[in-house]
Amino acid sequence: MNIKEIAKLANVSVATVSRVINKDSKVKSATKEKVESIMKQFKYTPNSHAIRLSKGVKDKTIGLIVPDVGNILFSEMVETICSRAEKENITILLCNTNGDYEKEKKFIKLLMEYRVKGVIYISGKYVSQKNYSFLNEIRKQNIPIVFLDRKIEGFDFDGVFLDNYEISYNLTKTLLKIKTKKIYFISGALEISSAYDRFLGFKNAIEQNNNFETTYEIKYGDFKFNSGYELGEEILKNHKDEELTIYVANNTMALGFFKILKKYSKNFKKVIIGIFGTSEILDLLLEDQKYVTCKVQNKEIAEKSFEILLKKIENPDLQNENKKYILYNSAIINKLD
Repeated sequence: MNIKEIAKLANVSVATVSRVINKDSKVKSATKEKVESIMKQFKYTPNSHAIRLSKGVKDKTIGLIVPDVGNILFSEMVETICSRAEKENITILLCNTNGDYEKEKKFIKLLMEYRVKGVIYISGKYVSQKNYSFLNEIRKQNIPIVFLDRKIEGFDFDGVFLDNYEISYNLTKTLLKIKTKKIYFISGALEISSAYDRFLGFKNAIEQNNNFETTYEIKYGDFKFNSGYELGEEILKNHKDEELTIYVANNTMALGFFKILKKYSKNFKKVIIGIFGTSEILDLLLEDQKYVTCKVQNKEIAEKSFEILLKKIENPDLQNENKKYILYNSAIINKLD
């Protein structure tokens, strides 16, 4: 049931139904009662956002597009942005895409329909053969976008990112100091910009700092728990040496790896682990391990993305200024000794 069908049943115009919904005192009592009776009969609930727009109420609403709210990194980013938005009296429309291109496209269209003031956008996999022109549509409406953590090729929106390449390079260099025979690397999907940068940092560090001639093997996951578990089991079942060195490219996959490691830990005298990013849960699991990690500044980059977007919303003239591209580095935490 929609407003047009209500109008047809009540034998009035759509504009009259709209005035009833918005409690316009100029509507005759008999007409008002008739329309309200039909709405009640068919359990019609008006769209509150549409009502507010029709009354000229300007909501301060922004969109937040996230590929996986279950990911530790993204959940902390969402919490940071929502907390800051609440202080600014801004409403957040949270869109969880599960990393799916079609959902990203659908949510951008939805956010435009809701006339949001701006969008913080964490993309899923970049699909080169797909058309990202929907981002140009939101640009035409002068709705500012800030990329967070991940970028999309061909678009020069403002962005705040971890320096994934540099952090991964330095983490790998630290692992190489133990002079291990082989390092396994569990990567995210390379279509994700952050995963590709971490992969490249790992690969270049090996090739440029490998005095001990350490070999390496790469397994491609998807930044999710199950891929850490499944690829971890594949490695643990087939690795014949009593010592194992492994670098996992995000903390969610690392949790999956730790779960399967319990099953095979007796097969190894020493397991050395590198993890891109840690968390409170991982800190507990790492207590008896030799490891290298980094404290990623996920809250800081989320906070900065919000600040940039808020500035653009409050100062529309800044839309055409040079775009900000900000990288955050992280110190390496070395617990190998």
